[in-house]
Amino acid sequence: MRMPTKRILAALGALSLVAAACGGGASDYPSEDFTWVVPYSEGGGFDTYSRGFADAMAASQLPEGINIGVQNITPIAEGLSGVFASDSQYTLAILPMPAAAAQEIQFGDVANWVTDEFTVLGSIEENAYVVYVAADGPYQTYQDLMAGTDMKALTVEKGSSSGLATAVTINALGLDAEITFGAEGSQEVATALVRGDIDFIVYGTSDVLGFIDSGDLKAILFLGIEDQRPAGFDWLADVPNLADAGFPDAAGSVTEMRLIVAPPGLPADVVTYLENAVEATLNSPELAAWSEEAGRPLVPRNAASARNAMANQINTMRDLVPELVEKGQL
Repeated sequence: MRMPTKRILAALGALSLVAAACGGGASDYPSEDFTWVVPYSEGGGFDTYSRGFADAMAASQLPEGINIGVQNITPIAEGLSGVFASDSQYTLAILPMPAAAAQEIQFGDVANWVTDEFTVLGSIEENAYVVYVAADGPYQTYQDLMAGTDMKALTVEKGSSSGLATAVTINALGLDAEITFGAEGSQEVATALVRGDIDFIVYGTSDVLGFIDSGDLKAILFLGIEDQRPAGFDWLADVPNLADAGFPDAAGSVTEMRLIVAPPGLPADVVTYLENAVEATLNSPELAAWSEEAGRPLVPRNAASARNAMANQINTMRDLVPELVEKGQL
């Protein structure tokens, strides 16, 4: 039987609510604070979006006095296993896709969840991946990388979305590079690149904006399809894509999504409440104001659209992950 760690059960169980406590009716829900689980460390993209969305949802949709507390529980396997095992109606999480599906496929012994059984409530944002280098580093173009030798890349953990995107990049461009895993988050990865500890990184268009704004990092290759290129990012407008580099078939093969989920098996009236609250928050002036102030774009999807997008990514990962594992790139 798959069991979460004691620490996760304690963290999530503290806010659990049985149906009897609700009085059996949706009119009494919600009556307690929520816990929002982020399976990454503080300061990165998933954490930033989670805190912005949680504040907007609490301010615009929840009854007065009901709050959402964000809790960072790493690694991904620990955080998501705890969410999946929870029976709480007051547990929410940000689900990294395609990382959740990839880890379920690759690390089934510790990834104690079934990705498509999470209660999908919506999606905040999605973005294509980009190859970044240090602005003052030895590699300034994707051609420089393709000519390089014995290069190093860094990411968080095996099976992460950025790890998948890095492996796809190395495979498609035929780079002489190895991936080191184990960083706490995108901030640590970007800082290592600025220091010169590594040669390149592969992260989403909205993951390292602070380092782009400061001039410390430079984008040299856009890995998505052109429809995924954000119109508002001037720094990305002229960056070549994979088709320009001669690898059109690899474009958009890995796209990062930030889904909002709850544990499986929730009562139908609770799911309906949460779906409506999430969709209303996605379209709220509170979230729009946060997005503008934080410089973080929104690509909202309601529950039905998010479920469809998740299903497509799961199907892609079933083919891609075994291929990359066989090549020793994951």
